[in-house]
Amino acid sequence: MYYLGIDGGGTKTAFALMNEEREIIATYETTGCYYATLGKEGLFQHLDKGIKACVGSIDFSEVVACAGIPIYGESESLMEALKEIGPRLPVKIIFVNDVEVGYYGALGFQPGINIVSGTGSIAIGFDEAGNVARSGGYGPELEGDEGSAHYIGRKLIYHFTRQVDLRETRTLLYDAVMQHFDLKKDIYIMGHLLEEDRLQRDKIASLSKLVTELATKGDPTCLQIFDQAAAELDLLAVGLMRQLAFQNKPIQVSYSGGVFQSGDLILKPLMKRLETHDMELVAPLHIPVYGACLKATTIK
Repeated sequence: MYYLGIDGGGTKTAFALMNEEREIIATYETTGCYYATLGKEGLFQHLDKGIKACVGSIDFSEVVACAGIPIYGESESLMEALKEIGPRLPVKIIFVNDVEVGYYGALGFQPGINIVSGTGSIAIGFDEAGNVARSGGYGPELEGDEGSAHYIGRKLIYHFTRQVDLRETRTLLYDAVMQHFDLKKDIYIMGHLLEEDRLQRDKIASLSKLVTELATKGDPTCLQIFDQAAAELDLLAVGLMRQLAFQNKPIQVSYSGGVFQSGDLILKPLMKRLETHDMELVAPLHIPVYGACLKATTIK
């Protein structure tokens, strides 16, 4: 048998095919699979194309798959759509929330918590008794996804507008945003975001890279943004600690998602906060798509 893992996110979707020796033998990557953007037919075509590209010439009957999908379990219309999408796909497949495949990749099947911070943010935890709970993941429409790339990008714009009219002291951030958007006047930021970028979720999230660049240069406002993001991610873990009954301490907390590519900018402040709750930040064992492959091995 072969085990296909799918890690869907707001920005990108990763596919990986694993053999019985648990070796990855094929991969494929494409754009995000956010149901609210793609719709039912768009999501089907997205998954169908990716599965066929990754599986290649292998007989579909020899493949089982696990797909981590954003907002799985949170949207009634998505759950109904997946009932139709699943049988139409060429392989036997199960669906879970994308945070779950991140967990299996980071911690295997061991008790603990995994925090996902990519375009959005969410966390999941399993205690020693097998109880499961989630925290966060409510999306930008409800001012959720705290600590995510979208949150960090939104904070960049927030502080830029305050620096425009000197409610805050101007830092490197001010000139960097002017240059990034090629603004002739700083007040034009409103028109650019509303008329050109249309406040698109992924475009706001992509601004987190600029925050990383500026924080690396020591910009105090951007360093503050990362500290605030760490505080929000810490709260996701605290929420799970309160919902579940962990017996072993410190509780193992791992992570996945693009924000963590910022390294110590996010990891150091997060680690310090977690330690105050008797939680320990540990590096992930594997990437999320490998976790999806591991989950696929459990399919009967």
